[in-house]
Amino acid sequence: MATKISLSLLLAVTSISSLNLLANTLQKPYSFGAHIASGGAEFNGSEADGDGVVQVYGFYNYDFTQNFAIQVGLNVGVDVDEWDCYEDRHDDWHCTTANHDSLFGVGVDDVEYSNLVAAIKGVLPLTNRNSLYGKVGAQFYEYELRSNRHLLFEGDGVGLYLALGWQYEWDMGLGMSAGFERYEMGSLETTAANVGISYNF
Repeated sequence: MATKISLSLLLAVTSISSLNLLANTLQKPYSFGAHIASGGAEFNGSEADGDGVVQVYGFYNYDFTQNFAIQVGLNVGVDVDEWDCYEDRHDDWHCTTANHDSLFGVGVDDVEYSNLVAAIKGVLPLTNRNSLYGKVGAQFYEYELRSNRHLLFEGDGVGLYLALGWQYEWDMGLGMSAGFERYEMGSLETTAANVGISYNF
């Protein structure tokens, strides 16, 4: 009888300790943040992407375990123009865009796209503050490719979203990250490196 009571008490204490540990681990399961990324784009397999793209991503994250989270976010991206600048004999500077070649070899000079992302995020802790992450999910995309403000190509649908990188978090909840991300949007694909900040609460 005493053995059964001791075993029951041990199981109860162990269960309470486990619940307390889980509660402490997930005491800040929510976070939001943003990052900026720069990289290249391909359209119909062409790598003639001109001067690349820049994109901004804002997100909300919910940790449902210590190592896994659900993330939703919104990404917007555009092509980047290269600029030629020179100083004249009066010490005045003059700058013009240097996009003499069409993007993707199809006459495009303007790229715009947006992505609504839903992803699962996995986290691999390295130390108390450092960790690696990977994300896989779906994104609802729209893009427009123009030439002299005339629409040449457009597309929308559902595509694959992939990301991996490193993150660091301070005790106050602020965090920073760096990584790579890929958006597959049918005929248009982008791959970019990013840096960002976040806040856990």
